[in-house]
Amino acid sequence: MEKILNRVESLLMSFYQDNPFVQYLGIKVESVAFGKVQLSMQINHECTNVYKIAHGGALMSVADTAMGAACLSVNKKVVTLDFNMNLMKAVPEDQLIYAVARILHNGARTIVAECDIVDVADKLYGKARGTFFVNEKFVE
Repeated sequence: MEKILNRVESLLMSFYQDNPFVQYLGIKVESVAFGKVQLSMQINHECTNVYKIAHGGALMSVADTAMGAACLSVNKKVVTLDFNMNLMKAVPEDQLIYAVARILHNGARTIVAECDIVDVADKLYGKARGTFFVNEKFVE
């Protein structure tokens, strides 16, 4: 199991380095464990709206990416079937945020995950939940 997790973690890092949208948003993989992933994203000007706060779409993108990465961490390639998000607080421009995602249900055909958007002090800005369709194993 440990050998597969190490290989999954290594492939997951390169998987997101090759993703142009993830690179555009500046999303970085901070940590990977089986069923749990933490990503970070600096809220730069390109990710804000006219109020100089993070655009909801940017926050939803990092949450979806984190939940997808959590699915990869259990060795499954997925696509998003359903996704919802509650935004509780505005994230100001230049804020560093973390997307902490974990698997709630690890099924053969579907996975349910959740994600908290927090800052370094663990202040909650948003919470997402998604259902993902399993395409295939990430690592054989």
